[in-house]
Amino acid sequence: MTYTDHEEDYADDLQISLDDREGVWLENWLDNEDGTKGAEMSAVIIQHNFESDGNSRILPCGKFEIDSVDSSGPPAAVEIKATSLPHTDTLRTETHTRAWENIKLSAIAGEIASDAGMTLMYESSYDPLFDRKEQVELSDVVFLQGLCYNAGISLKASGGIIVLFDAAEYEQKPHVTTIQRGAGNITGWRFGTQANDAKYARSRVTYTDPATGQTHNYTFTPPGASPNGQTLRINERVRSRGEARELARRRLRQKNKGEYQAEFTLVGDVRLVAGVTVMLARWGMFDGKYIIEKATHSVAGGGYSTTVQLRRVLEGY
Repeated sequence: MTYTDHEEDYADDLQISLDDREGVWLENWLDNEDGTKGAEMSAVIIQHNFESDGNSRILPCGKFEIDSVDSSGPPAAVEIKATSLPHTDTLRTETHTRAWENIKLSAIAGEIASDAGMTLMYESSYDPLFDRKEQVELSDVVFLQGLCYNAGISLKASGGIIVLFDAAEYEQKPHVTTIQRGAGNITGWRFGTQANDAKYARSRVTYTDPATGQTHNYTFTPPGASPNGQTLRINERVRSRGEARELARRRLRQKNKGEYQAEFTLVGDVRLVAGVTVMLARWGMFDGKYIIEKATHSVAGGGYSTTVQLRRVLEGY
């Protein structure tokens, strides 16, 4: 079994490979309505006695819809693939043209969630107000992703729930574990840095209201920024200096958040899910606090392993 959990934008997925030596899947169960595409399934990983204390750790993977079922051999086997946001879901497939006026991001997301028969969870203290937003021949999920990206809000749709959250607030939560160089639970690691489009020293918002002629501007510079670094220039509608500051901070964070990245393959650990933070120690320049962007949990003949993709938490944003 392989369960992949994403922090934002992508649907979670589940893949299960089954032995079919008796032919029950091929001959009987695939003809049953419960075993066909579109059926719902859920999965839970239970890690027994992980710390030799007799207790179990549990990872509820959530609900999924079966996307495909394949049979192969020899030896006879069946592979089931399922997704938390089916490709047939109206949120993905149907395009709409409509407009909203004088409305907050949470209200637009709530309407979209309701139309799709889903529930909205809005987990951010920041809820921008829009004078007008137009959706022109776009699917709801693509349109909402664009709004969220520009507002510096993360989006995840899974298990009948649309979640909008502030990743910066998640980054401030206590870390769940420390990944230390030389530890016996590490079976593989990789680090990377990028400066292209991820190393702006400051951001500057400038907007002049055509109706009043009033100009709102703000320059945001995070701590430790190079005085000779590049400036990210933004010309978008804001109604006050406070809005200009918030936009400058959030947009700079979106640009710079991917500068330091890491990937680890570890002995399976149900605590390592997308959106939680970990500390890296004894890795030189890569030491620090990171947030998990993607976690892949695999259970196979060789045991249980977890692969996590991380990005370093930005300080001062």
